[in-house]
Amino acid sequence: MEQNDDLIRLAGVVEELLASFNQLKQEKSDLLQTLGEKENYIKELQGSITRLKDEKTDVSQRVSGILAALENWEKGQDDEEKKSLNENATESSPAGSPQLFTMES
Repeated sequence: MEQNDDLIRLAGVVEELLASFNQLKQEKSDLLQTLGEKENYIKELQGSITRLKDEKTDVSQRVSGILAALENWEKGQDDEEKKSLNENATESSPAGSPQLFTMES
């Protein structure tokens, strides 16, 4: 009888171990699935980051181009103003009258 009780206890322990093993196996499967989902999500986020960096670079280049165009336009406006002032100054001063001061550099 004692051996029979030992066999019954052993069978109970084995059943508990198998149940625990099956539970851990299911948890592992669930965790692997969650890990796969997270890895896919990370890949999507990395793709978004790459796309946003490309957009940022494109916008930065476009803004730099616009700023350069504005600077060139301002430079052209300044040159035209200087040219216009020089033309007006030579037209307003009579050729025969002496100049007391010259503004040349």
